[in-house]
Amino acid sequence: MGAVATAPRTEFSLRQRLAHVEQGLFVFGMTIALCVVGALTTDGFLSLNNLSSILQLSVTFGILGIAAAIVILGKGLDLSLAAVAIVTAQVTLELMRRDLSEGRAILLVVLFALVIGLVNGFVVAFVEVPALFTTLATGQLVLGGVLVLFLEENIYSLPEGSAIAVLTDGSILGVPRAVLVGALVFLLGWLFISYTSVGRLIRAMGDNFDTARAMGAPVRPLQVLTYVVAALLAAFAGYVMISTENSVETTGTAFDPLLFTAVTVAVIGGVSLSGGKGTLLGVLAGTLFVGVLNNLLVLHSFSTATQDIVRGALLLAAIALDAWLHPRDEETAKTDEL
Repeated sequence: MGAVATAPRTEFSLRQRLAHVEQGLFVFGMTIALCVVGALTTDGFLSLNNLSSILQLSVTFGILGIAAAIVILGKGLDLSLAAVAIVTAQVTLELMRRDLSEGRAILLVVLFALVIGLVNGFVVAFVEVPALFTTLATGQLVLGGVLVLFLEENIYSLPEGSAIAVLTDGSILGVPRAVLVGALVFLLGWLFISYTSVGRLIRAMGDNFDTARAMGAPVRPLQVLTYVVAALLAAFAGYVMISTENSVETTGTAFDPLLFTAVTVAVIGGVSLSGGKGTLLGVLAGTLFVGVLNNLLVLHSFSTATQDIVRGALLLAAIALDAWLHPRDEETAKTDEL
């Protein structure tokens, strides 16, 4: 009798197995472990006030993380998001100081954010300038230009009775309103990416441009759309920021930490810089992890420089893990990436 042929058994490497694991669940586990460490080493860490503070302070960079994730899922990168958020807060309060009504100020600034998103998307998608350089340049231009040409104060405080304050003022059924706002944005973002045809096309585009075109996706307009949505989310994050903190500085010192925190929560949550991979569940997990970490660094009185070192190391580790789990080869690499 002849030997019966058997199909070769596929061997999966550790990297291939880990690449198919939902990274968000792993990060949730890391967050719980970090909370245990905090409870054992820090008095009052598990108090309701401290836990509530962690959640409320995480909302701003969590929303920016969603914005960053939407662009990255489409194989892009937006480094102007923090600038848009900060400028949104600054310009709105300056317009109100100049006696423009709050509603009109918000409308003008949101339109300004939309234009920034359109410019970013057009330059990246149609002019084909790498997103890294495009968005870094627009972010610096917007931040510096508004500071030099328009702003007149060093610190802007939110006026009493402002509608913006309603975003995070008080609680509903004992839950801080800021947390509910953040949860709503995460829910809407998850529904958009997971259950709408546009969201699925964005993921397909990020995974492979040619496949997305074969599915009938208008790739270039979709790229523009991701930057527009991200800019509008960044503007909303700016309003959440001033609603939570009641003021905003006109210096650029808040730009870098906010930017890199937004990118960190997306990448550490499993949104791959290669595009098309990742979930907003992972972004939520990354937001909670970074929020707890920030809180512990402050409670243990680490210097600002030390905190920057820790955050930088965390971002580098997240990028290195992403590169290892999702390597780019000559077949998948695109000339217009990042």
